[in-house]
Amino acid sequence: MSQTVQPKPERVQVIVNPAPSRRIPLLAILNQAFRDAGIYWDISITHGTGDGSALAREAVESGAEVVAVYGGDGTVMEVASGLIGTDVPMLILGGGTGNLVASELRLPTQLERACDLICGEEYTTRHIDAGMMGDHPFLLRIGCGIEVGVVQEATRELKNQFGKWAYVFAGIKMLQETPEANYRLTIDGKESINVSGVACVVANAGTVGVGRLTLAPSVDVNDGRLDLFILKKANIEGIVQLASKMMGLDHIRREDTEQAALDASQLVNHWSVESVKIDTDPAIDIQVDGDVVASTPQLVRVVPEALRVVV
Repeated sequence: MSQTVQPKPERVQVIVNPAPSRRIPLLAILNQAFRDAGIYWDISITHGTGDGSALAREAVESGAEVVAVYGGDGTVMEVASGLIGTDVPMLILGGGTGNLVASELRLPTQLERACDLICGEEYTTRHIDAGMMGDHPFLLRIGCGIEVGVVQEATRELKNQFGKWAYVFAGIKMLQETPEANYRLTIDGKESINVSGVACVVANAGTVGVGRLTLAPSVDVNDGRLDLFILKKANIEGIVQLASKMMGLDHIRREDTEQAALDASQLVNHWSVESVKIDTDPAIDIQVDGDVVASTPQLVRVVPEALRVVV
């Protein structure tokens, strides 16, 4: 993981999605942090889909040295898509329910602490990979099957009431309702695999967002690869066993570790890939970082070191 240290920025553009904003004095906090640090800042508001990307490109063209984003992971991804390839760093001011990108990068989600990352005499950035599905970039993952149902079931009302646990409740419900699908996978343009399952996930980042849960310890946002998972049909007991492995609870005893690994291998197929073509019969919807945007077939590939982020 290569990091770069550079002098404090003179100009920051903050892009805000007002929909999921917490009940905090947002402007007052931003103004105090940046004014006290001698940083000129301005703010842009998103009103609909695509605004985050467009506003990020406008910020770059107008000379912003850092583009900050306040909103959920969907807004973070939109802003990132406008910054990929520009080398202008993104500062994440977590304002959503899950804040999974911030969690993956071990960033503070408290607004004041996030602002502090660029308010000293120097600040640090690093490059991270992005995934690309057609023309849709992603930082976290794409998924079909259960994942699409979870996105649709975890409504704003449910998230307001239960926070990130809304996704857990939605997942349990969809586990019982989602039928198996047949997937035809072409890995790195060569290996062809036919497999059935209730979900297909291609992950750039491993964070799930609940406790210490991760898709797999090997998933790394900096390794120049993506991780492909197929979740097979499983009962609740099997999912609990898999969750224990994901949370690292299987490291207590060697025999428990071996059994958990065996249980997990029976529930999940896992490949490390640079690209994968996903085809199904019939076609099914695919979500990208929380938004349902396409359907199969799709080609998914990695873009190494695509984005600079403040860390």
